[in-house]
Amino acid sequence: MLINTTPKYMPLVEVQVVCIRRYAKELSEIPIFLATEVLPSDPIVTRVLELHNVHLISLSDRESDFLESRVAAFKYLPAEYDFILPLQEDFWLDRKPDYAALKEAVDIMSSDLTVQSIRLMPSPGPHESDLLYKGIWKILSERDTYRFTFQATLWRREPYIEFLEAVIESGKAEYVDYANSKVTGISWSKFCVSINIAENTKGQALFKELCMDNNNKHLSVQREHNGANAVFLCPWPYRPTAVVQGALEPWAKEFMVREGFAHQV
Repeated sequence: MLINTTPKYMPLVEVQVVCIRRYAKELSEIPIFLATEVLPSDPIVTRVLELHNVHLISLSDRESDFLESRVAAFKYLPAEYDFILPLQEDFWLDRKPDYAALKEAVDIMSSDLTVQSIRLMPSPGPHESDLLYKGIWKILSERDTYRFTFQATLWRREPYIEFLEAVIESGKAEYVDYANSKVTGISWSKFCVSINIAENTKGQALFKELCMDNNNKHLSVQREHNGANAVFLCPWPYRPTAVVQGALEPWAKEFMVREGFAHQV
């Protein structure tokens, strides 16, 4: 498991990691890597690293931008890990994952080299006409709005890196035009977040071009129903999204108090 974060959202990481270890006890021997430019001496980082099987990936300032930090973290992970589960720091786990589904996802990727990723929380889910791979898994297609997403998705290292590096390269020219227009002075990292550069229409088209063909499949669990609480019925049943437009959602404040983090609210 891999969590990228910045100084601003470090308090959210502590909630995330504590809850993973609290509610996903059978995954205690799966390491959690924290990738950040925040120094190990930071009090929150220190506390997080004291939790079981949590490790730090220290990023330099030049590696700390939104997309670059994710590419760097994937590259710095020990080579022994074939599959990586990136997790957003503000999508919190508050119940037991579906261990059988998680094992099946790993088994699929271990036995079928054409499967490059498996999404564990579909929001939205696969298109109704997408082909069934087997069991609860469908093969994502060009019909899907989100072919790539930062949601909890089990990835092979190479396609994830390849795609994000392509997004960075293709986005640089667009950024120059954007920064020189009405939004003068916006940073590259804020630009990537503001237009959702990897998940927007251009990003999805690039993902289809680079990463989707008969030899590169991307799977997703089928969504149980269209209601918002369908996320709780997914293999990785976390609650999105704790922060909206830079502010904690009311439910997130209640969650933090309930889980023992009232001092950070």
